[in-house]
Amino acid sequence: MRGDRDRLLDMLEMCDLLIEHVSGQSKLADDPVIQAAAERWIEVLGEAASRVSEEVKQGNPEVAWREIVGLRVILAHGYLNIDQDIVGSVIDQDVPELRDQLRVIADSLASSEGDSPA
Repeated sequence: MRGDRDRLLDMLEMCDLLIEHVSGQSKLADDPVIQAAAERWIEVLGEAASRVSEEVKQGNPEVAWREIVGLRVILAHGYLNIDQDIVGSVIDQDVPELRDQLRVIADSLASSEGDSPA
């Protein structure tokens, strides 16, 4: 069964993909393939966040859990009204900090479970 650390690692993977392939890309607004990839990765990020336990969420209030899940909902259901400037801003401004926060939490969970950090 997948636990919190697995979900955090999924979220970290999505952050890495967004940073590597989309961050700083001025063509986000013009390239439908990059848009689709970015939106999908954010949706996966939000879905994983929605499945992290309340205990971990409450223990780490610095992470914008609700906003991450909310953005997933907007992308999944408001697909005709997505502002790519906002998506780009989230990727450039929020995802790197989120990645750092998630890394700390995942490493902490690995230590408490006796696993080696990923």
